[in-house]
Amino acid sequence: MEKRHKTTLARTLTLTIVCTKLALVGALFIPFFLTMEYRPQRETVAESRVLIPAPVAQKPPPRELMRIYSIVRSHRPDITEAEAWEISEVILEESSGYGLDPMLVLAVIDVESKFQYEAVSPAGARGIMQILPYVAQSLVQKIGLHQLSHSKSFRPEFLDDPVLNIKLGVYYLHDLKKNFRNLTHALTAYNMGPTETKNRLENDLEIPEEYSTLVLAAYRQYKSGKTKPPTF
Repeated sequence: MEKRHKTTLARTLTLTIVCTKLALVGALFIPFFLTMEYRPQRETVAESRVLIPAPVAQKPPPRELMRIYSIVRSHRPDITEAEAWEISEVILEESSGYGLDPMLVLAVIDVESKFQYEAVSPAGARGIMQILPYVAQSLVQKIGLHQLSHSKSFRPEFLDDPVLNIKLGVYYLHDLKKNFRNLTHALTAYNMGPTETKNRLENDLEIPEEYSTLVLAAYRQYKSGKTKPPTF
């Protein structure tokens, strides 16, 4: 009987030790498995947050472009904002590309057409910068606008497009300024024609200054920060 009692006691002690070890193992590893169970959910949430696009902050237009836009808008409050921005952008882009002050280009536009796209002079000059069709034809070829470089495809009405007109007008003014090396003479040539201006200079004849005076006065007004130049 004593042997059986010792055997039962030994078995009981062994089972108690085993259970204690299992309990310790469980206490150590159960929290780990629980953590693993919930980890994919947190990763999924994190991934979903990454996929949400952050709002992109739009940069404000450059100050010079804003200035051009305000001048265009002050003269043409009837056009849409998109149209005013398009004209402002092409004035800035073309002026910068040819080394001209956009305020000077705006002054020429103001004196020539008061920003009216379809203006036509008695001599036949058209558009916002008042370009003669035959002059425009030669400018198209110089600039390389191949879609308009053939005489059959070019029509004077194309000059009513302000974007095309500004591109041609800015290049023309740049070319005259480069050839005459004098802004006053270049402006006179823009108005009176380069051939006549050159002949007058070569023969020491009087050169009319009314046009250049008007443009330079408007230019000074725009440079000073005023939206509209005075009425002459």
